[in-house]
Amino acid sequence: MSINQKKKVYENTHTSVFEDQKERLFLQEKNHESVVVLGQVDDEFILIEQFRHGINHTVIQLPGGGVEQGEQLEAAARREFAEETGYQCGKLIYLGKLWPASWRTNEVTHAFFTNDIIDRGAQQLESHEHISIIHMGVSECLQQFKQNTIHDAELCFALLQVILHGYIEKP
Repeated sequence: MSINQKKKVYENTHTSVFEDQKERLFLQEKNHESVVVLGQVDDEFILIEQFRHGINHTVIQLPGGGVEQGEQLEAAARREFAEETGYQCGKLIYLGKLWPASWRTNEVTHAFFTNDIIDRGAQQLESHEHISIIHMGVSECLQQFKQNTIHDAELCFALLQVILHGYIEKP
């Protein structure tokens, strides 16, 4: 096998699993775009906490999820934010895209920021989701980021972007 060759070892309706020449596995997601939203109300961020099987650990992260076929990124961000937190938002600011694990999957995540929260309803979770909403002070969140106690790549990316673009003040 040459350096770019891969062998398909598994496939279902959502994902293909490939093996490279060193027997490392990686995923090709068929619907590989996702969105996350860093929401802010007053001096608090709206975050979520959920168990992640890949690391066998509970993670503090941003609300978000997959982009449905034909769905616009902003519409997907609004939908996922509302489903996972119950919050409706006004203006969304696009922060950029990232490849959270480019060595393992083709997934691309688009990050958004809002401090324009207009309403709160109930979470609308899917049957497999068990998500807790966390309101964390901006300064506490930034301190945890600085101390490396927040480990989620998408959350770290969004925090860095909102600081660099001046949407929040640097601690």
